[in-house]
Amino acid sequence: MKTKRVLRYMIEVDHGIDNYVEDLPSSDHQEFIPAGRMVQIEFRDENGMIQTDEVWLPPGPSTATHLPPARTKGHSRGYLVDTRTNRAVSFASTYEFHCALDLLINKAVVDIEDQPPALHYIDAEGVKRHHRFDYRATLMNGVQLAFAVKPLDQVESSKIEDILERLKPNLPGFANAAFLVTDRTLTRDRAWNAKAILRALKVRDERDCTRMLAIIAKIQGVFSAYAVARTFERFADGLNAIWCLIYDGIIELAEPDRKLVDAPWVRFCKAER
Repeated sequence: MKTKRVLRYMIEVDHGIDNYVEDLPSSDHQEFIPAGRMVQIEFRDENGMIQTDEVWLPPGPSTATHLPPARTKGHSRGYLVDTRTNRAVSFASTYEFHCALDLLINKAVVDIEDQPPALHYIDAEGVKRHHRFDYRATLMNGVQLAFAVKPLDQVESSKIEDILERLKPNLPGFANAAFLVTDRTLTRDRAWNAKAILRALKVRDERDCTRMLAIIAKIQGVFSAYAVARTFERFADGLNAIWCLIYDGIIELAEPDRKLVDAPWVRFCKAER
């Protein structure tokens, strides 16, 4: 086993985390559904009586105008499911994957469009060209934000900053603002935290969240997420509640650029105080 893995295992054990079955979410949580959702339907049985039952509704297809290539040499590609819309969201690179994760864990976002319709612009030579943003997010207040994802070392060669500037006149009706995001913010550590939040939301237990909120209500300043999670009979249930409260915007990571396992410190959001 590599030295780094050994050290990580030692840190996790010290924090009360291990990979055994007993540290999985409690069995009394609602049935775990990896994707899609259960919906209730009404039907008439053979006697003509109205009955109700639950059926599984699979995720809808991506709305992308350009889907990831079937095969590539140097890129990750695939789909995530936005449980809010029960629709697939595509990504064609590691950085797009990280950007999609950031949008999925943002409670203010109500809809994510991957690869929305392209916009046209005039380049420096006067040639009409088009650019397709990687994502367009719609917020609760109706504001729409467009995101272009690029590795930092390709920003200059791709001329993406100039392209975004030339696209500004054509943004009205498409998005309220456009942003360039790079691997400077789309880091592996932030993605690790985002994936932990998404896993927690799949098995969310409101009783655990309410109990955790009562435990931390009187705490001032920065505190250890692992310390309060250990007050639960099962550490996994307590930590799951912590992740859910982070999603709710009640508490936040004190060091959001680091994995929680490396910097297990959280605090109340300013709006909550």
